[in-house]
Amino acid sequence: MMREETRIAVLGGDARQRFAARKLMEDGYSVSVWGLGNLEMQGLGAVSCADWRAAVSNADVLLLPLPVSADGVRLNCPLQSPEESVRLSLLPDAFGGRIILGGRIPEALQNLATEKGKTCIDYFDSELLQLKNALPTAEGAIFVAMGELPVTLDGIQAAVVGYGRIGSLLAEKLMALGARVTVLARRREALQHAALRHHKGILLRCEDGYRGLDDLSADCRVIFNTVPERIFAGDALEKLPKDCLFVDLASAPGGIDFAEAEKKGIRALWATALPGKYSPETAGVMIAETIETILSD
Repeated sequence: MMREETRIAVLGGDARQRFAARKLMEDGYSVSVWGLGNLEMQGLGAVSCADWRAAVSNADVLLLPLPVSADGVRLNCPLQSPEESVRLSLLPDAFGGRIILGGRIPEALQNLATEKGKTCIDYFDSELLQLKNALPTAEGAIFVAMGELPVTLDGIQAAVVGYGRIGSLLAEKLMALGARVTVLARRREALQHAALRHHKGILLRCEDGYRGLDDLSADCRVIFNTVPERIFAGDALEKLPKDCLFVDLASAPGGIDFAEAEKKGIRALWATALPGKYSPETAGVMIAETIETILSD
């Protein structure tokens, strides 16, 4: 598929989509956009459409946001007025091309697109994109914590739950800022990797609820969770240090029972979609580069 001959329709999403569209145009693709608010891309040759159907009807590729939808029914369009929202079920019929790309595509849309003879690809399945996405997520998490804590990160006790792509990078950046980092993980191998980076480790044992939380330092000021499992619920909430901020970075259902945490006076924030909020240009370029790789393949 030649770039100059490929028409991409970019629909909906947050500021990341703006920068993704700009990157695609700079790299030679023909781009039409809808649902991205006030654009300043006309100098690069973007076609800004007043109607979403006009944007997709003559396109070869349909680029949807990350995530595609917040409710599984309508397109995620935070930069567009609510009354202009688009039902996902309408997209396959209106789209004139063959390839639909999106992040965290609802199963219903994937099935409908397949029925209509479209090729539906979830670009968030890309291992490289998820690895790259860990950087703006980790930096965004630190930004959130710095805005909520009454103390500097330098010298405090901080905990990171989970030691995958995001958790490992977050622990490194916290340590670079002077925090003393404890890593909580369910696998001994992960704790061994953390130890090589000079982090204290606590094994979360799953039998009879998660054990190991008792070993958290009483003066821990912030806990970052990256595990999408309700570890912090019930009796586990009683084990959280007093005056500790809980920043949940995990996707649904999250790692903490927010309702119960509020009752117990625990400060808990669900900090999702951080790349789109704090590093949209970096994140948008990463998405565009992933799209180009998919199309070249």
